[in-house]
Amino acid sequence: MDREKSLSEYLNEIKTGLEEAYPNSFFFSGVNDTPIVREWYSLDIPLGFVLLTLSEEKLPRRFSLKDIGDLVKKKFKSYTRKEAKDALGTLREETIPYLKLDKLYKILKSVLLEVGVEDLSILEKLRELKKLEDIRQIENELIRFEETFYEFLSKRSPLGEKCKEVAEKKLSHYRVYWHKKVLQLTEKALIKKCLKEAYGIPDFTIL
Repeated sequence: MDREKSLSEYLNEIKTGLEEAYPNSFFFSGVNDTPIVREWYSLDIPLGFVLLTLSEEKLPRRFSLKDIGDLVKKKFKSYTRKEAKDALGTLREETIPYLKLDKLYKILKSVLLEVGVEDLSILEKLRELKKLEDIRQIENELIRFEETFYEFLSKRSPLGEKCKEVAEKKLSHYRVYWHKKVLQLTEKALIKKCLKEAYGIPDFTIL
């Protein structure tokens, strides 16, 4: 889906698409359906996926977005996990940098959905990088984004605190000898390693 699309444009696309596909069944219930649209928009669910999901289901004679919201979201999360698994399996062999960015996006999206994050705006940085032509610049930006992503994940993941506790335990014997800044950087690196291994996150690189 084109994330340059505004929420109102996305709403109109979903509403029109469903009205055309189900002219005698779908109705937009206004205030009750608006939260569903916001969720789908944040999750980056395209109209095509919604229509495909509904085509595989037995629908009631009359339905609104509220009636199908959870169904579409559940199917999308399942699809995202499969998509991420496929992307992870082919990432190392991929030779085209921009396709590597696409695969990384799919993997990180699945990780965020797994930990309950449904606002994927943090991943817009990866879409922005696809607009750059300088591969070295993209690589440098990825290094910076990697730090941002892991900081975000450590706060939102239920494993964040556990990884922090493990890191602190490993460093407990060195607190007397190491400089505070060194301890902080090492702890950060250990937390990142813990989360990386727990969620099977690949390196942030296109080279």
